[in-house]
Amino acid sequence: MRRFVNPFLSALRYPLAAAMLVCLVPAFLLDIAVVKSCLNSFLLLWFFLPLMIVVVVWFLIPGLNGSFLAILEHELTHMLFAVLTGHKPGSIAVHQGRGGSFAFEGKGNWLIFLSPYFFPTFAFAVMLAGGVYHLWDAPLPKLYWSVLGVMSGYHIASNIMEIHPKQTDFKKAGYLFSFLFLPSANLIAWGVLFMYARFGWPGIGLYFSKLAGMTGAFIQQFA
Repeated sequence: MRRFVNPFLSALRYPLAAAMLVCLVPAFLLDIAVVKSCLNSFLLLWFFLPLMIVVVVWFLIPGLNGSFLAILEHELTHMLFAVLTGHKPGSIAVHQGRGGSFAFEGKGNWLIFLSPYFFPTFAFAVMLAGGVYHLWDAPLPKLYWSVLGVMSGYHIASNIMEIHPKQTDFKKAGYLFSFLFLPSANLIAWGVLFMYARFGWPGIGLYFSKLAGMTGAFIQQFA
């Protein structure tokens, strides 16, 4: 599988980078609009308050970014996208305060290398758990939204701190591509989390629909 996936992703790099650059401003504006739509008493208390507490604590205690759990999530995200793109996973190592490593068969691709810097693995796991809970047609408890807020805040804060020029993963993926891809990728990931908090799973499709419309309107301004 990776013999087909890796060349495809390689060919997709700069067309995707150009697309992400074009949708940077629309994604930013859409995220602001989404946050404004979420400013009701329920989400402020049960989702955004836990999110903001985690962000503040994360920046007050920078050592948290080198914690065992943060490094484990980073390496697990590498592993997830390695498996999804047809690579056989190997060993994984986590060292408190010193980083971690993950081995896999093959040369890899930019999606494996950059995935921890935009994909909210723990938050997505919480979203999936919510979907499973809904199979019993039961309303999600208020605590669920707080857990999602905590995981969303962790994703936002840790990514901001992890994205810097010394990351070897950026060298592997290409510095220029990483620079062009990651800002919009993060805005989109944050927007998806907020829209899920606002509308549930239908909100994700609604987010991408609105993003496509806003990007099209943005491009027309220069046509």
